[in-house]
Amino acid sequence: MEVFSDINTYFLNGLEPANNYSNSFYIRKIAKEQKFSEPDKVFFEPHKRNFFEIGVLQKNTKKIKIGNQTLQESNNSLAIISPFQVIEYKKKLPSDDDIGYVIYFNASIFTNFNQSYGLQNEFHFFKIHTIPMYQLLENEFNDIITIAEELYKESRSNKANSFEIVRSLLLVLLYKVKRATYDNKGIVTMNRFEVIMSKFEQVILSNNHSFLSVNEYAAQMNISPVYLTECVKKATGKSAQKIIIDYKILYAKTLLHQLDKSIADVAYALDFNEVANFNQFFKRNTGITATQFRNLKH
Repeated sequence: MEVFSDINTYFLNGLEPANNYSNSFYIRKIAKEQKFSEPDKVFFEPHKRNFFEIGVLQKNTKKIKIGNQTLQESNNSLAIISPFQVIEYKKKLPSDDDIGYVIYFNASIFTNFNQSYGLQNEFHFFKIHTIPMYQLLENEFNDIITIAEELYKESRSNKANSFEIVRSLLLVLLYKVKRATYDNKGIVTMNRFEVIMSKFEQVILSNNHSFLSVNEYAAQMNISPVYLTECVKKATGKSAQKIIIDYKILYAKTLLHQLDKSIADVAYALDFNEVANFNQFFKRNTGITATQFRNLKH
């Protein structure tokens, strides 16, 4: 499956020149007057990206499949997508009725959250497996789209400190989204399995880098381990234990980016008593050793 890394040329981003800040940020406007060119057919096939995306959609008439869920027609909504989630666009593009912005960025744009896990831990709407789609109250949505408009203008500016302003505005936007989506208020309709799965991911991310057992997470959610396992399997096709492992690997990769930490430090931070056990765990789930991963990235 194709994985796209270049934000600036992804989908329709290359049609309108803008500062991409070393491939860390791009914002695309959706409006009737915007230029349009039929995207390459590869974008209509299921694919992944290795960057984050937020759709701030005042009006959306397109159906876009994200993972197992489909973004339906909506007003004043948000579609939030994390790296490596599968996305598939339908071929009916564009619509003259659609209005909004799509924001693409890498975690590297930030200083404090410059790895994916740190960003996902602070902003729980960035989940790996479930796709948060929110319908907002009009005043909450207006707060967010106002910032998106400023981001759009600033990213096409050549004025001093443009990057710092974009980074600051994006962080404000993320905290506005966090406030507006707190406790899943206003979430676009999911079936019961997807709701449980979404809450499961939120509980994992809320445990301050400590990873528990399926039974312990189920107890925190006041449901049985059997029911949690059933819901996760139906929502994602994966076991609940595999979801925990996915997040544990994501956190391990984040720590391995920090060169001041030894492999042993990373192993102990993940509650492995022996470095060898961590190495086996990492290789079994990624296909390479922790040292090989670190060397690839640095």
